[in-house]
Amino acid sequence: MEIYILRHAIAIPAGSLGYPNDDRPLTEEGVQKMEKEARGMAEVIPHLDVILTSPLKRAHHTARIVADVLRCKANIKILKQLLPGTSIKDLLASLEKFNGMERVMVVGHEPDLSQFASSLLGINTSVVEFKKGALCRIDVEKIPPVKPGQLIWHLPPKQLRMLAKK
Repeated sequence: MEIYILRHAIAIPAGSLGYPNDDRPLTEEGVQKMEKEARGMAEVIPHLDVILTSPLKRAHHTARIVADVLRCKANIKILKQLLPGTSIKDLLASLEKFNGMERVMVVGHEPDLSQFASSLLGINTSVVEFKKGALCRIDVEKIPPVKPGQLIWHLPPKQLRMLAKK
């Protein structure tokens, strides 16, 4: 199983007046950059079986942008276990039902994604960092992993934009 882990795009800064701190939307710059990053993703991801996203606006909008570019819009599912602060154990338990799928994308937040990626690699401390819009691929036999997964690649947003066809 290929697990693609994506941090949401650039959002309105925390503490901005008029926006709830926990559910801020993407900025115009964030949308534009993610659209280009998604075109870069299309160069390295042949297809996705499902995109699982946090219900928060910034993650869900990021998922919709990727789904539009990769043409898998109907396969977006909201997963409350991708909300910030959810335990890795609960997230892994919720992902078990997707075993058997070939390619699954998870869209969420830091520091949870770093902890999730590290746990897939069999490491108890966070060793993978996700900038906004960063994407990595980790291959595992199944969820929860019976043995450490393999980090195939980790692409910061700038590299994803460079991969995008002009």
